[in-house]
Amino acid sequence: MDVAGRRRAAAGRGADAGGALGGRARGGAAREVAMTPQALVEPARFGDRYTLIERVAVGGMAEIYRARQDAIAGFEKDVVIKRLKPELAGDDRVVDMFLDEARISAVLNHPNVVHVYDVGEAGGTPYIAMEYIAGEELTDLCRRGLQLGRFLPLPHAVELMRQAARGLGYIHAKRGKDGEPLDIVHCDISPTNLLVTEDGELKIIDFGIARSRHQRARDAAILPGKLSYMSPEQASRGPVDHRSDIFSLGVVLYEITLGRRLFKGKASDVVQRLREGDIPPPTFVRRDYPGPLEAVVMRALERHPEDRYETAYDMADELSEFLREADLRTGPLRIARYLDQLAAAAGGARRAELVAEAERRAAEAEDELDFDRGLFDGFRGAEGGSAEAAAEWDEVDEDTREIAAALGVAPDQLDRGGARVEALSAGRSGRIDGAAADAGGAAADAGGEGGAGAGGAS
Repeated sequence: MDVAGRRRAAAGRGADAGGALGGRARGGAAREVAMTPQALVEPARFGDRYTLIERVAVGGMAEIYRARQDAIAGFEKDVVIKRLKPELAGDDRVVDMFLDEARISAVLNHPNVVHVYDVGEAGGTPYIAMEYIAGEELTDLCRRGLQLGRFLPLPHAVELMRQAARGLGYIHAKRGKDGEPLDIVHCDISPTNLLVTEDGELKIIDFGIARSRHQRARDAAILPGKLSYMSPEQASRGPVDHRSDIFSLGVVLYEITLGRRLFKGKASDVVQRLREGDIPPPTFVRRDYPGPLEAVVMRALERHPEDRYETAYDMADELSEFLREADLRTGPLRIARYLDQLAAAAGGARRAELVAEAERRAAEAEDELDFDRGLFDGFRGAEGGSAEAAAEWDEVDEDTREIAAALGVAPDQLDRGGARVEALSAGRSGRIDGAAADAGGAAADAGGEGGAGAGGAS
C-alpha cells in the first residue's frame, strides 16, 4: 500500500439501513452505492462558487461530488458537495430531513468535528458543502493494524478517544443564538463515524441521524444508531440524551484499547447484554490492562445514564489525567508517525517529513541496510493469524429484520445510519461522507448509474 493508497477523503455521510444497524442490510433495505469516482465529461459549474469535478457516490437520497470552490485571486479549495437528488426536491419530508442534518452540522465549529462550509440551494435543489479530509475511518485503521500485527498502541488509542470526547463535549454543550442549549445528541457514535486524519487528528463525522432541540418533529418510536454501539436506553426504547453518546464512546474506547469487539454476535444476544449491563471489565480480558484506564471505561459504560460521566468533557479530562499519570507519550504527530509506519509495514513509502531524526541517523549509520524494511518487519502478524484477528474485528452481517425483532420494533422503525462509501478520489482511496438517510425508503439500485455494488457500514 503506497502513500496515496492509504489516504481517504471524507466529510459527512448519510444513512443507510445496514449502516444504522452495524451490518450490511438485506431484505430489500435501501443501500448506498459505492462506486469508482465517475469523472464528469467536463467540470460543471454548480451554483455561484463551486465546480463539480467528479461524482463519488450516489444513494437513495443524495449524490456526492468532489468539487472545487474558487474565488478571486486564484483561490481554490477542494470540498465535498452533498446534493439532494433533484427528483426528491419536491418531497417536503425528505427535504426537511436533509436540512435538519445541515442545520445541526452548520452550527458546529471545532477541531474534532467535521466542518460544514456552506448550505444552500442550486437549481432548486438543496446542498451541503463540507470539508474534504485525507484520512480513514477508525474501524479501518484498527483492521489494518490487526492485519499487519501492529494494532493501534494504547497511548494513541487513548489520545484519539480523548480528542473524540472533547469533540462530543463541544457538540453536547453547543448553544443557539438565544443562549439556550441545542441539546444535540449524535446518536451514531461508532468507529465508522470517527475519522483519523493522516496528521493524527480525530474528526467526528456524520450527523445524518443526530437529534437536537430545534429539529422538526420525528417519530418518537424510531430507534437510531448501530446496534453494537447503542446505549442500554436506546436498546430499551427509553429517553435518550447526551449520556447515550458517552456510552457509545465508551464502547469504542473499550474496543480500541483491547483490540477486540465488545458487543458482537446474534442481535438477540447483543440486546440482552445491553439491557442487563453484561460487560466484562477489561482486566477480565487482559490482566495487565491499566486499572485507572479501566475505571474510565467502566464508568462510561455504566448501565444507568446517571452513573456515567455527566459530560464528555469530564471523560476527556480523566483520559488526559491517565496519560499524564502513566507518563505515556502520544499526540497528533506521534499518531501520524504511527500511521506512516503502518504504511511502510505494508510495503509503502514513508512520508519524509514524518521520519524522526533518530530514524534518519540510524539509517545513515547502516549503509546498505534497507532500514524501513528491517525496522518494520516486526509489525507483520503471523501468517493467517492476523487476518483472522482482522476478520473478528468486522461487524456481523445481520438481517435488518432480526435486529428489529430483537429490539421489539418493526423494521421501518430503525433509523438509517451511515453507509460507507468507498472510492478512489484524486489518486487516493477515498471515503466521502455525505449521502444522507434514504428517508423515502426507496432501495438504491446497486447496479444503477455508475454503481459497482452496495456499500455497507464496516
